[in-house]
Amino acid sequence: MAYDIAMDKAIEEFAKLRPYVAAAKSGTDFNADRFSVQFFNRTLHLSYPEGDIEEVGASVAPPQWLHVLLLHYLVQADGTPVADKWISYRQLPGATLFEARFMNMSILPLTKAFGNDMEGFKRGAVALGGVPITRTGDAAFRFFALPNLPIACILYLGDEEVQPSVNVLFDASASSYLPTEDLSLLGSYLNAMQRYKTPT
Repeated sequence: MAYDIAMDKAIEEFAKLRPYVAAAKSGTDFNADRFSVQFFNRTLHLSYPEGDIEEVGASVAPPQWLHVLLLHYLVQADGTPVADKWISYRQLPGATLFEARFMNMSILPLTKAFGNDMEGFKRGAVALGGVPITRTGDAAFRFFALPNLPIACILYLGDEEVQPSVNVLFDASASSYLPTEDLSLLGSYLNAMQRYKTPT
C-alpha cells in the first residue's frame, strides 16, 4: 500500500518533467518518448509521461520499489556534479530515521556473506558492474548505481582479533539525486552479490 501511494505521487511528478532537461540533469537518455536508465549493470526504460517501466532483456517487470526509485531519481536529479568525495550513510540528510534499516538490510547481510570471502566479494562486485578502487580495506569497488550516483562497497576481512566488516559509501552529491530513504535501498541491492559467494 505504501508503495502504491508513493508510485502515484512519483508518476504525477514525473509527468510534469521537461524530459530533455530531466535527461540532461540525470545523465540518462531520452528518445522516442522514453527514458533509458542504467541501474548498476541493468538497463531500464520508462515511458513518458505515463511512467511505465520495462527492463531490457527481462521477461518480467522490475519490482515496484525499483520502479519508484527510478521515478524519484528522474524527478529529483538536479545535475549537481559528482563530488568524488565519499561519505557514510549516517552523513546523509535525515539518515537517523533510516540508519537501522540500512544496517539490517545492507551492512549486516553483506558482512555475514563476505566477511571471510574476498574472492566471492570480488566476483559479486564485478558481476554487478563494480570497478576496483584504491581504498583502505582488503577489497573495494565503485559502482554507478545510477548514471550520476556512484556508491562504493568496501570489505575488511576479519582475523583473530578483529571482526570482519563491510561498509557502503555514497558520493557527497547523492542527496541531489535521491531521498535518503531511497539511498538505503541502493545499499540493500548490493546483496545481489551474494549469488556469487564462494561455496562452503
